[in-house]
Amino acid sequence: DLMHLPTTNGEHCTGDGIKMGEAVGGKTVDLEWVQVHPTGLVHPKEPDAKVKFLAAEALRGVGGLLLDMEGRRFCNELGRRDYVTGMMWKNKGVKLGGTTGFFLCLNGKASKEIEWHCKHYKGRGIMKSYKNMEEFAKEYGIPSANIDATFKEYNALGEKQAKDPEGGPYEAYGGGKAWDKWGKKFYHNLPMEVSDAFHVAIVTPVIHYCMGGLKINGGGECLNAADAVIGGLYGAGEAAGGIHGSNRLGGNSLLDCVVYGRVCGRSAARFLTAQN
Repeated sequence: DLMHLPTTNGEHCTGDGIKMGEAVGGKTVDLEWVQVHPTGLVHPKEPDAKVKFLAAEALRGVGGLLLDMEGRRFCNELGRRDYVTGMMWKNKGVKLGGTTGFFLCLNGKASKEIEWHCKHYKGRGIMKSYKNMEEFAKEYGIPSANIDATFKEYNALGEKQAKDPEGGPYEAYGGGKAWDKWGKKFYHNLPMEVSDAFHVAIVTPVIHYCMGGLKINGGGECLNAADAVIGGLYGAGEAAGGIHGSNRLGGNSLLDCVVYGRVCGRSAARFLTAQN
């Protein structure tokens, strides 16, 4: 049911490590859990390209807002990847070719904080700068009054959250209380103003990561169907399964590679020493 989606994985990512492990008796786990990331960057000239660049989570972390085709927020931008993706599928985005996207908008302060990313994405043609949001709204036929109302409401929510962080009527994502109906409680680089300069990218859900892979033990050793160790075969990173449950947290992929890469290296050294 996800085959129609674009992906952040290049054509070289074909699961060879898992296939080779299976060929020598390796057992797999959690292959049904595939993560869809909400912010794959859409190139306006190639909207239906199967492989897309990923918009870093940091773009939303510094205060980037997600807007729909009506110029309104539709989710907690800092929510889990599966949650944000699900909210995109429930709302109206901009149609480019056969792709539906949403607008990721960074004001002047946010753009400055993550300046290198903005320059990089602009250079690749997957982000655009605007003198103000009136200019952006005109390009896409969005009522600028809606964007202005969205920003004013968002600024007010940020002020309330700062003054009374536990007094909000909604459950906050990650615990506590929020004034935002979507559960957002962290606000960065306010205020959002339509007169400000903005960087805007169009983002769409993309297949990003497979939680499943070869079954391993604590030493990174691959196991067979009887849960016995397959001598000399080790699994780490995306080749291994069972580390992240059904939905990996952002940032934990490289951590997995580093930790289990070292664990596997140690186990392999011990195996070779014993063999010799």
